Amino acid sequence: MFLALSGFPLVLVSIIAFILIIGIIITVHELGHLVVAKRAGILCHEFSIGMGPVIYKHKFKETTFCIRAIPIGGFVSMAGEEPLDDLIKNEDSIGLNLDENGNCYEIVLDAKRDAHVRGKVLNIDLVGKTGENLYITLDVDGEEKYYVVNNDAIYIFEKDKRMQIAPYDRTIDSKNGFARFATLFAGAFMNFVLAIVIYIIVAFGTGVPNYNSSAIGAISGDAYPSYGLLEAGDKITKVNDIDISTWNDFQSETKKIYEGYGTTISITIERNGVSQKQTLESTTIINSIGLSNLSVKQDKMKLVTVPNTDIKGVEVGALALRYKTRTDKNYENALATGDILTGIKIDDTIYQLSTFGDNVWGEISRLFDQTKADNHLRTGSHTILFEYYHKTNDTYKKISYEEAKIIEPYTYEVLENQGIAPIEHYIGISPVMHFDFGRSLGQAFVNFGHDFTLIFRTLKLLIAPSDVRQVGVGNLSSFVGIFGIVEKYINQGFLALLSFMAMLSVNIGIVNLLPIPALDGGRILFLLIEKITRKKISKKVEAIINNVFFILLMVLFVYVTINDIIRLF
Repeated sequence: MFLALSGFPLVLVSIIAFILIIGIIITVHELGHLVVAKRAGILCHEFSIGMGPVIYKHKFKETTFCIRAIPIGGFVSMAGEEPLDDLIKNEDSIGLNLDENGNCYEIVLDAKRDAHVRGKVLNIDLVGKTGENLYITLDVDGEEKYYVVNNDAIYIFEKDKRMQIAPYDRTIDSKNGFARFATLFAGAFMNFVLAIVIYIIVAFGTGVPNYNSSAIGAISGDAYPSYGLLEAGDKITKVNDIDISTWNDFQSETKKIYEGYGTTISITIERNGVSQKQTLESTTIINSIGLSNLSVKQDKMKLVTVPNTDIKGVEVGALALRYKTRTDKNYENALATGDILTGIKIDDTIYQLSTFGDNVWGEISRLFDQTKADNHLRTGSHTILFEYYHKTNDTYKKISYEEAKIIEPYTYEVLENQGIAPIEHYIGISPVMHFDFGRSLGQAFVNFGHDFTLIFRTLKLLIAPSDVRQVGVGNLSSFVGIFGIVEKYINQGFLALLSFMAMLSVNIGIVNLLPIPALDGGRILFLLIEKITRKKISKKVEAIINNVFFILLMVLFVYVTINDIIRLF
């Protein structure tokens, strides 16, 4: 909303927000590597944000800072990361440019470029592990000549590409184990720091709930039953004729109603000094399926009659159904918002909703919480079908159990891992928020801890042994999927978008620390192996392993991106 007010199309605003979010997260990550590497004395050739062709570059001291065309990823090129032993070999013809002391300050590998001297390499040491001078010995017109090479000499390649030489003491390999670990870990660490800072900003910006007051702080929107009946500033005094003085009292009383599968709530409020009573039907969401009455009007929360019939059912609200597709059916008539649901079939048992009475949504909750469906949902060994009347314009077409899609709900294990309650009730109101430094600061770290553990819970669902594999590679998201999420957050406001950015920063930090070659965590793993075995892994072997895993990651990235594009459209 904060950006949409500028008048730009939502897609354009989303693209700008996406580039800024990804750009900031990647920049902070790579700055972590750069700063710690430089403090350790490691030569950093290049600091790049993005991938692909360079669209802007500027050299500052030893490092070239680049912005590349594709706004994903980034890197810091450190001396010693790649095997460069064969860059210059004996018998190669090269040129040298010399300073006023006769020392080499440029090594010219471009045969077409002029140089102070040219000749064939007889001997060379540009590493200097022994601590002695770097040097090159050339055959210049049949005469052997020895040249000292400056520690900051520059290679000049074709097309004027330049790179500073890397004496051994400026490479990452020359540093002790702690310095190397700190350099590799710094990127993820800075992502965590960024997330915590953002969480603190969000917590201070939103405040924390004032549970000592029973006043309503905000109404969620017209999809919820409180809309039009309750207002921000109303003070709740009673719930079902039970006196209320704090928000904790309100939550306690509504919890009792929900635990008894009730959905009708009588709320007495005080507005402008006048007491009045409102009756609401709470919103019930079956999260394991995604079936809800969100956005259904208050007068249609109970059983309704299908037009031109005497059949009763419930109007379906916002949906997030998880389907197992039948390949032999046409699903143009799939269950949708506005349809009338008349029956639910779990395995061989049919439940007609007309028998549930006026508390139909509460009874649906009871069905999925207390019957045999509960055990099926926990194990995933179930078949769930709906019978409903599909609305097209003003007509309703019956879709039988045989015609409907099979519902494959997420198991309780999945829901618990993601911190989602199987059944949730919403009225659509929230308490008054107020500033409390201690609680706000604490909430920031609670939010960080939740998002920090979220990725591990997700990884558990992906790779842990399970009788029912409900989360797979197809559920992962690439940058295309992230863009789609950013687009959804745009209209929720600046602080909501910041919260998403913090969560994304935490995720990127943790993913980079996974012990997978080609990622920071893989390089830390190589460092750990080196410390245990007390043997250095060959740079060529490490490069081959990293390249192989990089290709595999790119294949995975392409696969996930294709899935994202399919979902997006």
